[in-house]
Formats: sequence, C-alpha cells, structure tokens
Amino acid sequence: MDQSKYKIYSTSKEAWDAMYQALFLARKSIYWQLYIFTDDEVGARFFDLLENKVKEGVDIKIVVDSFGSFNISRKRLASLKNSGVDLLFFNTSQKRFRNLWKRFATRLHRKVLVVDEDVGFIGGVNIEKSMKNWMDIQVKIVGKAVHSLLRSFTKSYIMSGGEKDHVKHLLKYKFRVQNDIEDLEFVYDEAGSKKSKTRKLYSEALLRARERVILFSPYYFPDKKFIKSLWAARKRGIKIDLLIPFRSDVQVAQYAAYTFFSLMKKIGVNIHFSDGMMHGKGVVVDEDWAMIGSSNIDKVSFYDNYEANVKLSEGNAVKKIKQTVLNWIEKSTPFDAEGWKKRGNWQKTKEWIALKLYKMWFPKE
Repeated sequence: MDQSKYKIYSTSKEAWDAMYQALFLARKSIYWQLYIFTDDEVGARFFDLLENKVKEGVDIKIVVDSFGSFNISRKRLASLKNSGVDLLFFNTSQKRFRNLWKRFATRLHRKVLVVDEDVGFIGGVNIEKSMKNWMDIQVKIVGKAVHSLLRSFTKSYIMSGGEKDHVKHLLKYKFRVQNDIEDLEFVYDEAGSKKSKTRKLYSEALLRARERVILFSPYYFPDKKFIKSLWAARKRGIKIDLLIPFRSDVQVAQYAAYTFFSLMKKIGVNIHFSDGMMHGKGVVVDEDWAMIGSSNIDKVSFYDNYEANVKLSEGNAVKKIKQTVLNWIEKSTPFDAEGWKKRGNWQKTKEWIALKLYKMWFPKE
C-alpha cells in the first residue's frame, strides 16, 4: 500500500482535524453517514462549514442515526435545510422487518465520510465535544478504493427516505471494486443478517494466528462460539490481549462486560483497562493484518446494526495500528484477578442486572 494513499489517526481530535480539512477542500461532493453528530460547539463548526460549502456548489448529503443524533436542534436542522444541505435521519422503525424491539435496537452505526468521490474516512469516530480526547482509530484512504464506501452510503441514503434519483450516479459503484490500493478490503454488516462478516473475521483471527492476537473494543460481550474460539487459540499457545475501557460511556455495556473478566482470565486472555475512554474497535493478527471500524465485539454490532470496517494487510499499515494499540496497552492497567474476587455485593448486583438486560436483547445464542 502506497503510504500516500492512506493515513491513520489515533484520537478523535486528530481525525476531526483531518476530516475538517478534507471538507474544507471539497469541490464536488460530500457524502457522510454517521452515528453521532451533535449540535454542540464541535458539531457546529462542521455544520457551519457544510453550509458554506453547499453555497459553493458542493453536493452535500448526510445520513445520521435518529437515536445517536437525536439532539440536533430544530434551529440547526432548519438552517441546514435552508442552505441546501440534504440531511436525513436513519430510522428503522419505518421499515417492515423484525420485531418491534429489534426495530428500535437496530441502528446506523457506520462512521464513513467520502469527499469528492476520492477521499474517504472510516473508523469509529463520531462528532461530539465530550469525545475530543478519546482514544480512537480512523483511517483516511485516497483513491478508487473509496468507491465501495459510496455504494454503502447510497444504500443508507435510500433506506432513510432519500430519492434514488438523487444518488443514482453513485449506483455505478460496486461493493467490490478494482482497488488502486492493494491489501485493503471493506467489510460491511447489515441488520437482520444471520451471518456477520465481521464476526467471521474475528474467528479467522483466532483460528489462523501464529503468535498473537490483540482485540480492542469499548463494549465487549462475546457469544459462546467466540469464547470457544478464544479457548482454542489459547490451547494452541496463541497470546491474546484484550483492551477495553474500565469505565465506558455506556454503563449497561460496562457492567455486562465485567461479568466476563474472571472467565477471560481463566482462559488465559490478558485483560487491559484503559484509564481514559478507549473507543477504538478492531483486531490485530500477528503483523499480518488488522481490522478497524465501527463494530464492537458484541452481538449488537454483529447482527443488529449497520456497520462498516476496513481490513488492512499491508505491512506498514498493520504496524502503525499495532503500535497505536500497544501504546494504549502500555498506559493501561492490567486486570487484577484476586482483587476482582473481592469486589462488593452491590458491584455484583449491577453486573447481574446488566447481564439480564443484555440477554433480553438476545434471548438465544
């Protein structure tokens, strides 16, 4: 992979600066699908820029999740619409599939930006002031490879009520395109599918690793098959590291993850807790390949959400991502199994409640 074709960012702030610069330089089009786009001082800076760019004749279409971005003010929405920015809310309650609860649970969780059909950003980064110092990973990709991301955007746009005629020029692009960047593959999951492509790659990572697998996710709730894959890899002598934040921004997910710590330690997984919020999501396999994106290591991401990830196999890219995660691990705190056994009853009660709530989401494996 030509290093001029990509760049990797390791904090939300770094990614925001790079995306803002790309938006500022846009001359033709901006297509963006995002889970959280807030109407705070950080979001306002982007919204202001988008309104200015549309005045320059740039075609701007944005799809945000109706739940994740619910707090965009009416005033700002009116301003965007009046300026000519085409912003849609993704809301699966309008779709006739699955049960009522799943309709609510299903979200557009992708974080994908494409500028001028040539510059793309993909990863885990949202737009909200509180996330400024979060550890996260976003990849900038330049070239024909981003055409696959345009196909992904088109589907989200149409599902959200957008007119097909407004994006028909993007339908010429396919999910699998002839890349001008080697060793790169986009991985998409869609809600309602019984099989997850991202989940399959995690399994392959554990099955085919020679020495080490590094897993990192802010929300961690593995299924039984995933745990069996961890155990099988450990029996082969594979070193497995798991990096998660000790305190997540979603408390139910945090306490649900706590229920697995003792089991992970028993299997032989090295658990590391980041002191700050680590929002990166992905896996590194030896120095062979790495995957990053929007998918958490849980069944919600694998089966309920619309997700987008990128698998990179080029040596420099893998080393960059691996070194980023190793730096996070170096600053983290290792799991203390003996100390964990001594946690109080109230802590255990919160874990039990979180586990029950999570199992309501998935009553069966």
